[in-house]
Amino acid sequence: MSHEAHTYDDMKVGLVFTSGPRVVTREDIDAFARLSGDHMSIHTNDDYAATTPFGGVIAHGALNIAVATGLAYETGILDGTILAFRSLTMAFNRPVFPGDSLTFEAEVTQMDPSPREESGKVTTLVTLRNQNGKKVISGDWVIVLKR
Repeated sequence: MSHEAHTYDDMKVGLVFTSGPRVVTREDIDAFARLSGDHMSIHTNDDYAATTPFGGVIAHGALNIAVATGLAYETGILDGTILAFRSLTMAFNRPVFPGDSLTFEAEVTQMDPSPREESGKVTTLVTLRNQNGKKVISGDWVIVLKR
């Protein structure tokens, strides 16, 4: 996947980055359960999950955040210029089911050139949407980028 790296100086409030889609599969959910050790029945047990309001297995919230970071990587806003994630504040708006196709959007909402001359903090409003355009997760990411 080709993408262009972006530095702090490339950013401006209102700039929007998008990528995707990325389909979340049942295999992804099962692999994430193994990787994370989170084997809650809502993510791993079809019979149990069928009895819930969701009607079936759903992806882990942390898996959805991981997908968002992967899709963010595809935009270039993280590759080769990020120094740190300062914070991720995320809301879980609706479930992600196996087969959902997710797209990523990050809008620059704030810029702070401090504390160092060689970097600056960028706040982005991040939204991950399903194939119906519905928000599945959303929130603010504060990242530190090289200048």
